[in-house]
Amino acid sequence: MQSLYSKLRLVTKQAVNNLKNLERITSFESRFLEFSSQHSGYSSVFFLNENFGARILSPASSKSYGVASLLPYRGLGSCLNQSAPSIFTLPTRNITTTGSTSQDVSASPDVPQRIKFKRLDKTARHIMQIIDKEAVEEVNASREIPEIKPGYIVQLKVEVPENKRRVSVIKGIVIARRNAGLNTTFRIRRLVAGVGIESLFPLYSPNIKEIKVLDKKKVRRAKLYYLRDKMNALKKQ
Repeated sequence: MQSLYSKLRLVTKQAVNNLKNLERITSFESRFLEFSSQHSGYSSVFFLNENFGARILSPASSKSYGVASLLPYRGLGSCLNQSAPSIFTLPTRNITTTGSTSQDVSASPDVPQRIKFKRLDKTARHIMQIIDKEAVEEVNASREIPEIKPGYIVQLKVEVPENKRRVSVIKGIVIARRNAGLNTTFRIRRLVAGVGIESLFPLYSPNIKEIKVLDKKKVRRAKLYYLRDKMNALKKQ
């Protein structure tokens, strides 16, 4: 009789404990849902740890980052299952302490650009080319200078440097021309008393008062030095 009474008392005690555990689980679920709706992230984890003694595992050990595993023990583990602990997965937020790259770039001091310096000889050569071009344009504007090519028969009126009042007339054939901007020159060959004479004149020389083209011969060469072997270079071919 006494053993039956003790068994009945034990069954009643277990039933009461089960009811208490059920009520505790129900209240926990309601409180957890209410709290999770108001808070998120690590606050929920702290709530479980403080109220129910949950054990927190670091999410870094899991491959799925951003999810924390909670292994409850003590009362909560015995309430749900005596043999295996329950596992809760809660979303967490990742917190980084590194600043944005745009702010770092803007904060860095500006690196001054490298100033390129040209060689002085190149700069001087460039300046001389500009001055030479301007001088040629000025001479062309002051007086008319016809186009002179090898093979042209020209007549020049040249002012003698020793006597500025004297002007000599020179007639000959252009056998060569050298283009050098303001220093362009051309070579004339003529016959004086049966002797071939060559004269070199600057095209833009102020001593040349007039240049007149008498005839234009078609030639295939730029240098007509072969005319030196001929007696009369002005003879029409």
